[in-house]
Amino acid sequence: MTVGLATALVVGLALVAAPTQSATAASSPGARAQTSASTSAQTGTTTKKKKKSRGLRALRRVKSQAGDPYSYGANGPRAYDCSGLTQWVYKKLGRKLPHSSSAQVSHTFKVKKPRKGDLVFFYGSGGVYHVGIYAGKRDGRRWVWHAPGSGEAVTKDPIWTDSHFIRRVKYGKKG
Repeated sequence: MTVGLATALVVGLALVAAPTQSATAASSPGARAQTSASTSAQTGTTTKKKKKSRGLRALRRVKSQAGDPYSYGANGPRAYDCSGLTQWVYKKLGRKLPHSSSAQVSHTFKVKKPRKGDLVFFYGSGGVYHVGIYAGKRDGRRWVWHAPGSGEAVTKDPIWTDSHFIRRVKYGKKG
């Protein structure tokens, strides 16, 4: 009995005096996480949070403007037309876009798989007439954040026509 007690005491002192990998491995998972965290704190290494994609940051910006009224020629921050809304959102992300839906097309590139935050362009016989920010797919439908028109407010709607295309904003050079 005294040999077992002495062994336990020696092992316990060894763990307190100098924790090692084997000592950490023998401990519980929670203790292991605490040891790892303190080890990284002692060595000065830090873990970086994953940076949110531009698209998700664009969605967060446009959502913050939900309910703001449509006003022809307006580009925020309290009223918008369609291209003024996309211009304001991407300005907050460090990218300048022109204030025209058709002109914004030249500041984007084609994508095979759209991502949230990409621009959705609507077109008719006269060319591009409307732009919004892609909000993803839900219930089998694609959704867009946009400033719809006079008497309406910034909102998220299902895409209402097949006469649209989705492109991603270029970030190589500003302008």
